[in-house]
Amino acid sequence: MSTLGFQDAVNIVRDFKNGSVSSEECFCMMLSVLGEEQTKLQFHNIVSRAALQQNGQIWKQLHDIYTNYFSSLVGEDCDISSVEAESFGEQLDLELAIALSQTDTRLSSATGEELSSATDSASKPSPTHRTTVTDRDNVPTYASRTKASVNCGTGSSLSVNNTENIKFGQSPKPPVFHGAVSVCGSTQENDTIRRIGSGNQEENPSEDNNAKRKNKKKKGQQQHCQGPMRHISNKPVIYWLRRDLRLHDNPALVAAHETNSPVILAFLWNETEEGPLAAGGATKYWLHFALRELDNAVQREYSNRIVFRKAADSQKEILSLVSETGAGSVVMNNLYEPCLKARDDKISASLQLKGVEVKRFDSYLLHAPDSVNTESIGMRGIGSVTHFMECCRQSSKDSIGFPVDKPSVLPTSVSMPHSQSLGELDLARLPQRRDGTIIDWAKVIRESWDFSEDGAWNALDLFVNGGIRNYEKESGRSDMPNTSRISPYLHFGQVSPRSVLRHAQGLRSPKFLRKLAWRDLSYWLLSKFPEIPSKPMRVHYQKQRWSQSKAHLKAWQKGNTGYPLVDAAMRQLWLTGWMNNYMRHVVASFLISYLHLHWEHGYAWFQDTLLDADVAINAMMWQNGGMSGLDQWNFVMHPVDAALTCDPKGDYVRQWCPEFSALPDDFVHKPWKCPPSILRRAGVEIGKNYPHRIITDLEEAREQSLRDVVTIRLANPQFVDPHTGNDLVPLPSGLLLPVITRKEFKYKTAHPQAKDNPHTAVLRGYRSRKRDEAIAFANQVDFTASTVNECALRHKRYEESGRFVDL
Repeated sequence: MSTLGFQDAVNIVRDFKNGSVSSEECFCMMLSVLGEEQTKLQFHNIVSRAALQQNGQIWKQLHDIYTNYFSSLVGEDCDISSVEAESFGEQLDLELAIALSQTDTRLSSATGEELSSATDSASKPSPTHRTTVTDRDNVPTYASRTKASVNCGTGSSLSVNNTENIKFGQSPKPPVFHGAVSVCGSTQENDTIRRIGSGNQEENPSEDNNAKRKNKKKKGQQQHCQGPMRHISNKPVIYWLRRDLRLHDNPALVAAHETNSPVILAFLWNETEEGPLAAGGATKYWLHFALRELDNAVQREYSNRIVFRKAADSQKEILSLVSETGAGSVVMNNLYEPCLKARDDKISASLQLKGVEVKRFDSYLLHAPDSVNTESIGMRGIGSVTHFMECCRQSSKDSIGFPVDKPSVLPTSVSMPHSQSLGELDLARLPQRRDGTIIDWAKVIRESWDFSEDGAWNALDLFVNGGIRNYEKESGRSDMPNTSRISPYLHFGQVSPRSVLRHAQGLRSPKFLRKLAWRDLSYWLLSKFPEIPSKPMRVHYQKQRWSQSKAHLKAWQKGNTGYPLVDAAMRQLWLTGWMNNYMRHVVASFLISYLHLHWEHGYAWFQDTLLDADVAINAMMWQNGGMSGLDQWNFVMHPVDAALTCDPKGDYVRQWCPEFSALPDDFVHKPWKCPPSILRRAGVEIGKNYPHRIITDLEEAREQSLRDVVTIRLANPQFVDPHTGNDLVPLPSGLLLPVITRKEFKYKTAHPQAKDNPHTAVLRGYRSRKRDEAIAFANQVDFTASTVNECALRHKRYEESGRFVDL
């Protein structure tokens, strides 16, 4: 289905919503635009995009027509195994999109009595965000839940019948769920919701009940917001906020709501526990404003508030909160950094010893690290996204799932615990000069970003409705808004990856979806190799030679290298806290392959200046770029010629390097080749208002980088496979694992004296012979003009000297 067809269908539904067409006309036009199969699969996605469910009556009209039309197809399995994709990325897109679309295809074949037994107290479930109770070993796996019961701690249970091993991308038999219909929710024992259809579907309430419940929630929210705080005398539940600063698709928040107890939202800040370099200046600044926006939303939506605490020890602080409030349970969404996971495990155990129930959920990633294993396909190829996605398909037992709505109410406790002010956390403290004035380094950041959850959705909508059309072929363009700019929101959990996946599911952009896979991969690798941020994964690269030039490092950090593309990117990073992925590769290649500076310097600078600074993602990227990661980059970005791909007219460079605002396109990326006369007219003075290049011989610098790698490989033959030439990485078991190795490294190791390099990894962009000719012509014209002018001046001086002699 094309994006255009999908959008046309959305517009048709909006016309129906506005009363321009009847329900029958609307459905017929949808069939005409999409065809029968796509209408069946995408119906609920389309009406959701059109916000039709907000009007329960007209939603029911259209849904009844849809149900009646496809009644003969109820229960049929959708075979997606026969879909042939053009590439792995496209296959991934299809599998993820179809799996999600199936979760939203609720072909109701349940009897009226079964549907009516589901009361309004049942809320939308989220089984794929797997609950982690304190006694994890007693929780059966998805594959073993044949007639199994999962205790949710509220007196209800979730029974699963007729369930087989379900692998992502396959079509299981439709199981039937009895009992509770929500994760750790309190429902009546007689509630029954059928999970009907095919594929990896989620169990969902009937559409009629769902629409009624949404209307009821909306009405309840309006009444709640207009009235006083709602207090409940039950034991409170503490929701421990971390990197899940959102209301929508938040399983821990939903679980807190479903306890029917007062909800205490608590945010604890301990920078030391976050880990080395995890909390940079930019991320802390974003966190401050994101918390402020969430606190405002909680007060506005629920008349509740967030309790802020600056904690010397998170474990003691949580136990103190439990003691102060008499809370009977604590809920949280999991974090996956090894140090934070160990801390959370310790806290969970201590709470359990005191009789406090702990519920933990997976929502930060599409695939939690502990849900992915390599047993079926082995370790060969580890580090590549292809290998990782195959591991996910082989080991994942649950579907990715369907986003859940935000809670209708979050009752407050009769006595709320003491809270510090948000400012007391010192997240957004700006430095001061000696005279007391503020150094406001974050001014442009405040002006450039919306820190709220709504800001996340606005950024995603802007991308889905525009940039995604060019993302497949031109995601690297730095001069165009072809990227989503949602990475800071994903990092802080202001939008869930599941919501992003569903929002983009029908837009045919496998390259964009692979970014979510790379994100999951980075955390999986961090869980397997916790020392990624500080130690090379290829141990023999530990002794690689690196430059110690502090001057070069400072020039790179401040955007004063003399190479306009690199400088523009680094200045954008400093001012806005962000740059697109292509530019991150450009500046990383320049630091490592041309300046010979250690990748750890780049990692540390990114951690401090990026708003989306993420330990797992940055460590994986810089290790791979620095040649010591499991998946060495098979490319090196040329600092000049790469600009012809990402900034062909120089608009991006002019935006962040205003010195070149008047310089012609042909010279904006090579000002050192610009004729002096053109530089003077453009107001550019190399060495005065723009720096000289810190290195001039790029080819020699690049060759030196190659020699450094070859030297270390030749000195450590025990870590080089003699048959394939691949590097070997030692595993904890003592085995040596062959890993992906760049071809030019293998060639140079086998032929150390060779002067040729048939496998050069340098990407020079779409080089333009016309541009090179234009530069040469301009210099020739400038030289000719200068020569003629010099001859004229000499002749003038000669004539003047002759007249002087005559006198």
